[in-house]
Amino acid sequence: MKFALKLTFWISVMLLFTCASILFSRFSGNSTISTLKQSISKLDSSSKSIFFLGSSRIQRSVNSTLIEDSLRDWQVYNLGLLGNTLAQNIFLAHYIKSLPGNKVVFIEFTSYISSYPETFEKAMEYLELPNFPNSYVEFLGKPLTPTKNYSFLEDLEIAFWKAMIQNQNAIKRIVFQDDFNGYHEIGYSPTNRNDVVSKESFLSLEKWQEFAQSKLDTNLFEKANQILKSQKQKEFNVVFLLPVTANDQVDFERKIPAFNHLPKDSKWEYQEQFLREIANPAHLENKNHMNSLGAFVYSQGLVNYIKANEKNWQ
Repeated sequence: MKFALKLTFWISVMLLFTCASILFSRFSGNSTISTLKQSISKLDSSSKSIFFLGSSRIQRSVNSTLIEDSLRDWQVYNLGLLGNTLAQNIFLAHYIKSLPGNKVVFIEFTSYISSYPETFEKAMEYLELPNFPNSYVEFLGKPLTPTKNYSFLEDLEIAFWKAMIQNQNAIKRIVFQDDFNGYHEIGYSPTNRNDVVSKESFLSLEKWQEFAQSKLDTNLFEKANQILKSQKQKEFNVVFLLPVTANDQVDFERKIPAFNHLPKDSKWEYQEQFLREIANPAHLENKNHMNSLGAFVYSQGLVNYIKANEKNWQ
């Protein structure tokens, strides 16, 4: 009986895995990724590019097409990745620094966590970063701590679950079909969903002022400051973005003191009017992410910021 149940389980597993693999083979060649690779490969000394680095919040809130269409001289790239932290984003910023032309890099100001999500690993493979992951370990200056423990599984189960994790978006497409609301492997990933009816997620000027007096996270500030020291006028400039949404207001309390210590020309300091404009529940997909309407408002704010500051980057 146990053997029959186990056999049935693994047959079901393999059927599901086959379906997922077929779908994944269709979507792994994501046109967004292919276009991104081709565009980056064509950059030259005359190119002027703006990159956005961050987690799924950047994926959801930065409409790179809208921003590029609103600017005269810049190519715009959203390199947001599900689960990325400041560590992965600063590593990517160093890679972007080596690209030809004038680059401005907007980096989400979030926690610095050395271990990386699998989406980051896959993106590095897509972008064909040289010597990865060794280059990332060298960047950290210390061995990378393992983040996953598969020791309780048998070999066949290990292979299965690794494949299932890698193909999670393909499986979601089976479930949601046309209503799929997962995230692209990399880049702007809009949705029209709106599952939130509260302003609790948003940063307010009042909270900003209150949390400014909280304890300074010196490590976070120092990590951000290191990339700022590598800037070079007309070649590589960095601007930090403080997230305007959070699952918990404590997240703002941790980040704001360090963000406030950054140089004024290296961060987008939100004005009260903008914070009030963005703080609309209709702009949220869920408690921590913008939907396409929120992305429109946030991206318009970015356009205004870029136009007001681009003379400093040229």
